[in-house]
Amino acid sequence: MEIIKKILFLTIWIILSVKSNQIASGQLIEAEKDTLSNHGLFITSALLELKLDFDFDSVFSDIGDFPSYHKAILTYTDSLSHQVRLNIEIRTRGSFRKESVNCNFPPLRLRFTKEESVNTIFQGLKTVDMVTHCQNDLKEYEQYLLQEYLIYRCFNILTEMSFRVRLLRVTYSDTQTEGRTIEKFSFLIEDRDAMAERNSGTILNTSIANPARVDQDQFTLVSFFEYMIINSDWSLPIMHNIEVISTDYFEAPYPVPYDFDWSAVINIPYMVPGIGNKAEELKVREYKGACRSNKEFREIVDLYNEKRMEIYQLYLDFEQLEDSYKQLIFIDYNDFYSIINDRELFRSSIREHCIKYK
Repeated sequence: MEIIKKILFLTIWIILSVKSNQIASGQLIEAEKDTLSNHGLFITSALLELKLDFDFDSVFSDIGDFPSYHKAILTYTDSLSHQVRLNIEIRTRGSFRKESVNCNFPPLRLRFTKEESVNTIFQGLKTVDMVTHCQNDLKEYEQYLLQEYLIYRCFNILTEMSFRVRLLRVTYSDTQTEGRTIEKFSFLIEDRDAMAERNSGTILNTSIANPARVDQDQFTLVSFFEYMIINSDWSLPIMHNIEVISTDYFEAPYPVPYDFDWSAVINIPYMVPGIGNKAEELKVREYKGACRSNKEFREIVDLYNEKRMEIYQLYLDFEQLEDSYKQLIFIDYNDFYSIINDRELFRSSIREHCIKYK
């Protein structure tokens, strides 16, 4: 089995190496500039190194339903090699990952003042969410985080109606205990209003949505994507891990997914009450999308096929993710492409499970 995995990985590497010149990084950056929002934090995918100084105990113990903001100092080096120091505030956020029984290092939200952020890469931001490594002492959790980061980047390849992310290498320093530091990967997620503004729209603040009343091409694109990454932890009807953007009052709004850590492509071994180790569950794909005509399904399949090599190249070029994880991801993605490109598999796996929303 290991030999087969290595052969598969090598084959994909060779195929994509031939195509690598067609996906020049300069072209990707130029495309991003054309749709830049009101700040430059997400204009590039370059790794950003920064330092966060705060009181660990005060922040990490504040994990109730309404956590308070706490003082922190953010430091980074700008493009001119100048050290930039900002007085900010941070707090814990999230739900499952905020609970100490699940993660001993919870996700964070950073809050900026206009005066502090002016003329920095954070200018124009009020808040920004940070996805953190969850477990301090388990090295593999950084690899899980990097995989979720890449899933966001994959959806960026498919559509601009998506959340942008920025990879970080963060040194966390406890202001109350000298020498107590943690250095880990993390990533920032674009603010939802900024994402909507970038797409000339606004966020619809609603707790429910009728799948039949959203843009059907975007809904199918999202449904295929969640199916590809083997993620069932989402729902459009109850607005779970989904935002909806309106770009025109007279047109159907667009669903945009987020929060992919429960994807079986990543397969984080969370311990779930009543279930046990999530990683022990079988990888089962569940299609939650609407039924479409053959022509409409074909258009989405064609898009995924068109972007396939660019998605694979994203992983191959990403040095921070270990090759062993890339091999497993390619196996899962190859299974997805086998399904959508085989008439019988498509019928039994997707068409027979699509939902006739009204």
